[in-house]
Amino acid sequence: MTTTIQAIDSEIKEAADKYAEEIFRQSDNNCEFVSILKSDAQKRIYHDMINYPDEFKDKPKLLNVEPWNGKKPLGPKDFLNKKAVVLPSLPQILIQIKRVVNNPASTADDLVSVINKDPKLVASILRLANSEAFDLSGTIDTPSKAVALLGVQKAGLLALGTVSFSMFKKSKIAVLELEKFWQHSIACGIIAQEIARTAKLGDPDPFFVSGLLHDIGLHIIFESERNLAVEILRLADAKQISFYDAEMEVLGFNHAVLGGVISQDWELPPNLVRAAAGHHDPEIIKTDLEAAVIHVADYFARALGYELGLSLIIGDLNKDALKTIGITPFQFIELIPRLRLLIDETLKTLNSD
Repeated sequence: MTTTIQAIDSEIKEAADKYAEEIFRQSDNNCEFVSILKSDAQKRIYHDMINYPDEFKDKPKLLNVEPWNGKKPLGPKDFLNKKAVVLPSLPQILIQIKRVVNNPASTADDLVSVINKDPKLVASILRLANSEAFDLSGTIDTPSKAVALLGVQKAGLLALGTVSFSMFKKSKIAVLELEKFWQHSIACGIIAQEIARTAKLGDPDPFFVSGLLHDIGLHIIFESERNLAVEILRLADAKQISFYDAEMEVLGFNHAVLGGVISQDWELPPNLVRAAAGHHDPEIIKTDLEAAVIHVADYFARALGYELGLSLIIGDLNKDALKTIGITPFQFIELIPRLRLLIDETLKTLNSD
């Protein structure tokens, strides 16, 4: 009996190692961060294969989606101008928050009066302000207290990100697993915030919002063009490449560039635009701190298991981004338990509707 259990255990361990190898297929194994993440993934996947075996079964194919017509858009603007693409309408509350954030003369009372107009926004801001991620002292029971402790700009950005993100949580999308999209976005925001805090890159809170909204272009592709999204997924699976590489082959641009165009059209703050547009662009990552942090946070989030359920392969970790940020492998190892705690606690907090 013991021999049989040991044999099964050995089989599961071998399967977990093989699964992890596939995840990091396009990553540089000589990079110390990749080695750390792969080792972590092997342990996590082994545990999950034992406790959640259904997660590793083949997903059913989407038979009800018509084949893509093969017609490439001329670029992101052309894609957004297509009849099938419908961007969410900006709610009035978002427009009012933007005015407050973009006006240097805005006061705490100005922001609080806008937040108080939307009960759901009030609830979201209070839940976030009381979460482990923001580590504010005492119980925050009113928007005015949250704004007083966070400051107008930080609280305004948080409100802006919360309202913007809420527009991408409502529709049911058959191709994109919305729950995984939501969890990945939250994880990326938390990781970006903690990287900024650890590497002493200035105020960490705006990085949280950038991480929260970095994949809006991805959502628009899946929401508007299901047959195109399925074609990208099919190509990624057939060629065993990352979803990002498949996007470039099918579209000629990627969801990051598309997200940057959308963010700019919505007149979101420049740091959010740069982070969305540049987090997969090697040239932008070299010089832009926001894009570098979000690139690394996005990679770390998927490597730690907060993935999007798209291509298993997560691509490569850009070394220029690591240099731009200045975080060390030792700092990252020390950070992993805190990241998991903060992400899971924040997800639990935001799920308590």
